[in-house]
Amino acid sequence: MARIPKLQQDMLFIRALREAHLDDGVGLKGEALERLRNPPSYQATVDDPGIDFALSMFLALEHSSEAAYEDIRTAAHRCFPGSDIPSFYRIKKILADLSGVDSLVDHMCINTCVAFVGPYADHEAYPECGTPRYDQIKLRKSRGKVKVPQAVFHTIPIGPQMQALWRDPDSARQMQYRKRRTQQIAEELV
Repeated sequence: MARIPKLQQDMLFIRALREAHLDDGVGLKGEALERLRNPPSYQATVDDPGIDFALSMFLALEHSSEAAYEDIRTAAHRCFPGSDIPSFYRIKKILADLSGVDSLVDHMCINTCVAFVGPYADHEAYPECGTPRYDQIKLRKSRGKVKVPQAVFHTIPIGPQMQALWRDPDSARQMQYRKRRTQQIAEELV
């Protein structure tokens, strides 16, 4: 790609960033956006033992596969028939609802050379490498109706993460460490 067209493309990204706002329909939407604007002030609680177990298991297995979670869930069902332990997808939804933290999913080039966002949001292929955005086999089989991205990436917005931290008394106190320590140092200097 020539230098000038590349700079023009870069300017499109810069303009998109400058013009970005919460109501542009690009990032957080619906309930997540409403929760960002009006965060809950109460601490999240779980009263259901099955959900409590599933959350503990999900968090303990954070670097494991979905299959590992489901295998343990199946074993727990065998040991405790009638127990209501949510599926992997259901516990992810419950955790997102409890914490207010969820990821934004965007399409990306399978070669990791671009995300289909900003000026590339409507592109069917990346102009640099020409790789198609969607799985061509599924697209052909569905006669162009089913568009499954070849790759996706997740972004976890900082706003909901900060709100979740402020909702918990211990983490809220820890987040004020710098303020407390700065005040302490200032008092010592006087």
